[in-house]
Amino acid sequence: MDTLTHGLAGALLARALPSTGDETLDRKLARREAWVGFVAATFPDADVFVSPFSAEFYITHHRALTHSFVTLPVWIVLLTAVASIRLSPTLGPPGAAGRRTAVWRLSVVVALALVSHILLDWITSWGTMFLSPISSTRFTLDWTFILDVFLSGLLVLGLVGVRAVSRRSFPRSRVAARAGLLAATAYVGLCAVRHGQAVRLGEALAPRASSRAAIPQPGSPDRWLLLSDDGPAVTATFVDLGKRGREIARPPEADELARTGFRGGALNLFRHLEGVYRSRDDLAPRVIDKANGPFARRTLETGIAGVFGRFARFPAAREEPRGDAVEVLLRDVRFGYLSKEIDPFTYIVRYSLDGRVLSSGFPSSRWSHEAAPRAVGATR
Repeated sequence: MDTLTHGLAGALLARALPSTGDETLDRKLARREAWVGFVAATFPDADVFVSPFSAEFYITHHRALTHSFVTLPVWIVLLTAVASIRLSPTLGPPGAAGRRTAVWRLSVVVALALVSHILLDWITSWGTMFLSPISSTRFTLDWTFILDVFLSGLLVLGLVGVRAVSRRSFPRSRVAARAGLLAATAYVGLCAVRHGQAVRLGEALAPRASSRAAIPQPGSPDRWLLLSDDGPAVTATFVDLGKRGREIARPPEADELARTGFRGGALNLFRHLEGVYRSRDDLAPRVIDKANGPFARRTLETGIAGVFGRFARFPAAREEPRGDAVEVLLRDVRFGYLSKEIDPFTYIVRYSLDGRVLSSGFPSSRWSHEAAPRAVGATR
């Protein structure tokens, strides 16, 4: 989930906590609790700033230690200590009942905010290593797209409601916060139901597949990318569960599809939106060979065994001749699909015609110093 949505959820959780029983104390803590909830809920994503220009680091460490239930107690203690700095003198000296209550409340806010971050990332399709460092296994539910305007909007409305109600009745503002959380939870539940329907549709389309998934898409809980792996190929199908009957719009060609927003891809996607996401009664599945040649097969095998395999669920490699060399693009169909555009997790290997590796790397401009594949043996 995007970092802002995490922060909104943390702030709303803080405002939904039960009263301390002392309205004066509640009022003193309300603003700090909301900001602590917001900041604590965004904290786990700080792992991307440790090495923002490395695809290998991002794949290996993002959503690991800072998103782990194993290390959660450490982050609760540290963030509570920071949140408790410079508490109001009116709460009394260290050890006073009011100050102890304030610290306890802040620790609860931190804990809830951190847990909400882990759970909200779990429902997306990237995968969260919430047993790190014990295990690097990624857990994912594939319920919501990483940027979900409906979920974010419900959280914003909840906070707006808290603000509006608190002006008339501060105690009732907690009810508004809980209503906002309930609405957001109900929306996630709807996404889960639609995901289940998409999975069942995928099972009917490819009953003999060795693995399959329904990947959430932007803009609607009805839009999904159905993927199935039958061994030599991956079948990809875009579907809108809200549609029935025959389609009027033609399905876009492979080169017209660009799922990422890089170099105008998102605009292209919206231009062909009606044709991209098909009615369940008129699907346009595409079969993607997992490897279209010997260099592609070699890259696929080594890529799955390496860093690329740490996150890829539906890998596919495509080789193309480039003069006196062969270039292989290795990508996860979840993200790159059939687009010729380079998404951040496309891995490229260049071979000489006799099979020597000339260069390799993640060439996306997102990784700055990796804007071109690295020559083998080059220092970094």
